[in-house]
Amino acid sequence: MPSQPPPDHEVSTTTAPSRRLLTAIAVPVLIVDGHYRIHTANPAAHSLFGYDPVGDHCHRVLAGRATPCDDCPATRPPPQPTLARSVHDRAGHEHYLKESPTPSDGGLVITLVDVSREIEALKGADLARKEAQARRIILEQQRRQAVLEQHGLSQLLDDLPDALVTISAEFRILRRNAAARTRFPLGETATTCHGLLGLDAPCGNCPARAGFNLGNGRKTKHRSGERYYTEQLIDTGDGNALLLFRDTSREIRLIEEIRAQRLTITRKNDILSALLHLESLMRSNPDPSHVAGELLELFMAACGSSAAAIALDGEASGTIHRGELPSDTPTGLDRLEIVGGDGRRVGEAWWRPGETTRTATLASLFFEPFGAYLHNRRLMRQLEAKANTDPLTGVYNRGYLHAALEAAQRDHATRAIPHALVLADINRLKQANDRYGHEAGDRLLLTVSERITRAVRRCDIVARTGGDEFVMLLPGATEAEAEALIERLQDDLFKDVSIEMAPGEHFPVTLSLGACGADRAPAESLLKIADARMYAAKAAFYKDHKYNR
Repeated sequence: MPSQPPPDHEVSTTTAPSRRLLTAIAVPVLIVDGHYRIHTANPAAHSLFGYDPVGDHCHRVLAGRATPCDDCPATRPPPQPTLARSVHDRAGHEHYLKESPTPSDGGLVITLVDVSREIEALKGADLARKEAQARRIILEQQRRQAVLEQHGLSQLLDDLPDALVTISAEFRILRRNAAARTRFPLGETATTCHGLLGLDAPCGNCPARAGFNLGNGRKTKHRSGERYYTEQLIDTGDGNALLLFRDTSREIRLIEEIRAQRLTITRKNDILSALLHLESLMRSNPDPSHVAGELLELFMAACGSSAAAIALDGEASGTIHRGELPSDTPTGLDRLEIVGGDGRRVGEAWWRPGETTRTATLASLFFEPFGAYLHNRRLMRQLEAKANTDPLTGVYNRGYLHAALEAAQRDHATRAIPHALVLADINRLKQANDRYGHEAGDRLLLTVSERITRAVRRCDIVARTGGDEFVMLLPGATEAEAEALIERLQDDLFKDVSIEMAPGEHFPVTLSLGACGADRAPAESLLKIADARMYAAKAAFYKDHKYNR
């Protein structure tokens, strides 16, 4: 602070107050010299700052600056303006001061009035005013936001694809969205949730019967017309509840389609399995009647029929049936002609109409392979007969006899079942051929084979093993039974065997027979023993009758 005022300033004649007077003043007073140094401070100033500021600079004490203040009143012409200060005492407390400078001899007297209470009061009043204004603004914003949210919520609920209904504890509808108004026939006019579904009373399985809190989250299924809904109850906690109706018609129909497809696939798999089983059966089982019985059961299961039958042409088994069928086979039954691989009929099938509408297709799947099986079986029998029989006489040949004899030997070895052999040899067959021709010899062979076939049992095997030799295999027969057969053949059937070459001219035929039974001879050497006996009998015949061989 300069020691002399500027030339254009008027010099104040005010003198500095005495120390006694300063002590009596209740407000803080600072006396500052021309160098901004405080050389006097009253007790009130000590109390304000919390220490004695004498010796310190006023700008440091009042403004916390290292240099004089830019608005220092000592640099202004009188009257100096009043300044407002905010200072902190050593305890860190803030004080708002009203600074009134007064020039004195060679310095400045600064009176400080603490207006902190007034300032705090003004701040409090202003803050209250601002808070009230802010509260009004917030409330208005909240009101507007609530209106917007309410409108947005209504719009959002209306935009939802699922039907939403708010109900009271009495099941009355308090609110519904657009989907609830349009999805249900009574969506606009229904006053209750069950009325929405066209019901006069709450549903029997209503989850809200025991209270919204107990039914919270529970789901119930409904059907309205052709639509299916899943209803979920949501307790809103205010005594009301929200019902969410989700349209599950598409899912239900999709599930039904999947279930139907699975049933179709399962049915097709069952049919395929049945056809594979039938194919395996036809490959392994040579008995057409057994295969036909299995076929009927498989076919009936596939088409849902209660009865079916098959008639096999040319088979001893005749008609095979499953279930009850009328004897007169009325026209109400479905029928199918079974044909073989060559297109010729091999049988006929008929059945009661089944559950499925594709019975004709199923019949083709089952009976066409069976027709081919029957045709193949007949071809196999023809081939087997041709391979196993003598082309002239129709009896079995040597190869078949050997196979049958091996089977009889296995039965004897494993189960002690006996068997016997009887050999027949036509004497002088060569002379008949030479004298009367091979046609006469063939007639003789046919006559002998027919009589042997008539004489034996159905289970016995007759085979022509050479030009003039026949062998009879008698399964289960003892040697005594074989000898009885030989005796009957000699005494009854072959006693007058002859061929007629011209009217009144006959060629007599005699046979030499040899036989043995497995109960007296080893099974593996039975045929050799029979051959030996046969040659012995032939030798005796030619010796007794003095014939040339």
